[in-house]
Amino acid sequence: MNPAPAAADVLIRAQGVSKRFGITQALDQVTVEFRRGEVHALMGENGAGKSTLGKTIAGLHRQDAGTVTVAGHVLTPGDIDEAFAKGIRLVHQELAQCPNLSVAENLCLHDLPTTSFGMVDRRRMNERAARLVHALDPGIDVTAPLGGLSPGRRQICQIAAALDMEAAKGGHPPTCIVLDEPTSSLSVAEADRLLALTRQLASRGLTIVYVSHRMGEIFQVCDRVTVLRDGKFVATNVVKEIDEPTLVEQMIGRRIQTAGAGEFRGQAAGADRPVALEVRGLSSPGRLRDVSLSVKAGEIVGIGGLVGSGRSELLNAIFGLDPASRGEVLLEGKPLDRSSPRHAIRSGMGYVPEDRRNQGLFFQLGVDENILMPVMPDLAGPLGIRRGSAERSLVADRIVDFKVKTASPWALPNSLSGGNQQKLLIARWMSPDTKVLLLDEPTRGIDVGTKNEVYRLVRAAADRGAAVLLVSSEMPELLAMSDRVLVMCAGRLTGELPGSVIHGDAKKAQEEILRLATLDDERKAARGTPAA
Repeated sequence: MNPAPAAADVLIRAQGVSKRFGITQALDQVTVEFRRGEVHALMGENGAGKSTLGKTIAGLHRQDAGTVTVAGHVLTPGDIDEAFAKGIRLVHQELAQCPNLSVAENLCLHDLPTTSFGMVDRRRMNERAARLVHALDPGIDVTAPLGGLSPGRRQICQIAAALDMEAAKGGHPPTCIVLDEPTSSLSVAEADRLLALTRQLASRGLTIVYVSHRMGEIFQVCDRVTVLRDGKFVATNVVKEIDEPTLVEQMIGRRIQTAGAGEFRGQAAGADRPVALEVRGLSSPGRLRDVSLSVKAGEIVGIGGLVGSGRSELLNAIFGLDPASRGEVLLEGKPLDRSSPRHAIRSGMGYVPEDRRNQGLFFQLGVDENILMPVMPDLAGPLGIRRGSAERSLVADRIVDFKVKTASPWALPNSLSGGNQQKLLIARWMSPDTKVLLLDEPTRGIDVGTKNEVYRLVRAAADRGAAVLLVSSEMPELLAMSDRVLVMCAGRLTGELPGSVIHGDAKKAQEEILRLATLDDERKAARGTPAA
């Protein structure tokens, strides 16, 4: 890791920045300096103000007090064009793209190359996009519609757009890039490529503001880390001079023990429990190939694999979201009608999808109705009349249990931080009556303290008898939570790791998961066929 630049090389200074949203004080007199050529992490619990500070620096939010200075120039509060012209780029945690346009069009939308006749120069556009995207993922076709890509690959495209050195809008090329949870949708290989690229950019003199909950990334790639708590500045540390327990204590005000392999495995999984979920020969054109599996009541089965391996597509098909899929899904031995997710919900199945914005939350409804949506009919009185007291009691319990930071139960999800949106989505499905839980990246965007709480809640659901199918790109999470792990590659199951393996040598377990996750590529290489 390169040494951090001298203090005289400060590029950005946020001085006494405050920002309020309604009754929520998101930032309270925060002062932080970001140096040239460093990777500077922002950490804290959900709702601590990390993303708000990053967006304020980028001009997306107008602060109520304080100043943001770039290379000695005081930015106009809330002027995103001025911040852009000064070289500040923001990569949002949520995907902010046009899915109907091609990858290349999305990447060059802010600065389309033109011919001498004023027409869009598609050759130059595609070449520029390919140069940016293929540094992160050579397998992405820049001429294809962006909406057809997985969320992980769409995130890669969004990151690539921020790295465009040609798009200066008459101002400066990028001097600072704010990365807000950049690896939350990426596979291990994709995340490693991004981290390596982040260090390369810093070595060229760019300032990287790195917002993340992933401790391993902070210690791997960052020079300094600033901790926020409840909108207030806590400390700025040199990463080499601090350990993980101390950093966690600064974040949440107390020490916790992070999860180890198998820490959250249950006793019930090994017992002679009945099969709660069975999948037989599930296939879908271009997505799944003859997938069969079973999950016992009280068992957590992890699904490993790379982004695009078919993990999310498998959960979609089980839940009834893929009308083209064929095969059989049985719940407690009874065939499930997969013509609509409504049948899955009524049968006691819950699903936390990977993309909470497009697949999960209802952003025009309040926090309360987002939680109540699956159980409204069960809480209703005679003639389907809603019972306000029962609904309010359930909502209050879920908000407390999942520590959802919200101004009120009626607040809209957009007023919540990304991590609190994720907790809200999980809270919807964690009912005592849930028989099967499908979890796709359930802790995406959640801080380390809340992760452990979610792990225990999921384990408690399994101990009550729920069958859990868990997709996670975080190896430590997959090993800590799962009773056994199935691995997917190119839409099919390529292997299984029993509990004795994943709870033994964690390093060997991870190596075996990665081997099975690339098995199709190895077979194609052996046959002389290019890997997809």
